Amino acid sequence: MSALLEARDLVVHYRDVPALTGLSVSVAAGERIALLGANGSGKSTLLRVLDALQFPDSGTFHFAGEPITAERLEDRAFSREFRRRVGLVFQNADVQLFNPTVFDEIAFGPLQLQLPKSDIRARVQQTLQQMSLEHLKFRSPHQLSGGEKKRVALASILVLDPEVLLLDEPTAGLDPRSASEMVELLASWRGAGKTVLTATHDLDNLEDIADRVIILQDGRIIADSTPFHILHDVGLLQRARLIAAHRHTHPGGAKQPHPHVHADPLTPPAAPTSDRFGPPADSAATPPIPRTPATPRAKDPD
Repeated sequence: MSALLEARDLVVHYRDVPALTGLSVSVAAGERIALLGANGSGKSTLLRVLDALQFPDSGTFHFAGEPITAERLEDRAFSREFRRRVGLVFQNADVQLFNPTVFDEIAFGPLQLQLPKSDIRARVQQTLQQMSLEHLKFRSPHQLSGGEKKRVALASILVLDPEVLLLDEPTAGLDPRSASEMVELLASWRGAGKTVLTATHDLDNLEDIADRVIILQDGRIIADSTPFHILHDVGLLQRARLIAAHRHTHPGGAKQPHPHVHADPLTPPAAPTSDRFGPPADSAATPPIPRTPATPRAKDPD
């Protein structure tokens, strides 16, 4: 299967601090991928490179076989087509929202593509309905709740019908109901043909939103497998700082730490879909651990 997104040996520094350290990844059209990693692992930086908002210090990035560079994007026609086909939703929706009304926010992208006005109105109306935002179309985005802002930010990308969606912590900062609605939307894209990369800390919903999981640590990929294999490799999740041992008081007052992982131990493992999906390193030594309540995680500032 040919790659739609192809990054090779990406190196990115913020001053003297490394963010990506020789990272390579290949993404086929239609894949749903979750990017996991602790704060500062490089998830957000990778998404910005894949959206051509940031260019690596070294390494290459190709989209649909075309090299993506600052010089290439100076071609207005090429840049416009790339922006139509690839969209990024930021972790902080306030960074993305700047128009006076929700309607204007969603219409902004199509206007930049110089689409016919009748087409723009139809697209905006359809997207408002799809994202349950019709009743908010004349409201200022900055007067909305956190969940509503996230939906508007996502709607402003979906209105362009991109082939590739890059989502940076889409449920971060949302209340449980808003987070659940966002996960349901992401899950509904299964089989829809869109290529979706979601940076997240949320292990509970991993199997709903992704068919492939990549774990980043210190700016490089340390694991690439199915959600089932990743969730059942407790040692890997601990090394990547994605789960932690929590102390519990047992009968008699004894306290003992246990690692937590969110997976169903009754479900048989899925067959690997490619050679990259090898067995988890610690699978023989570590049995699956039952579901436990999720621990709140901090936002990823990288």
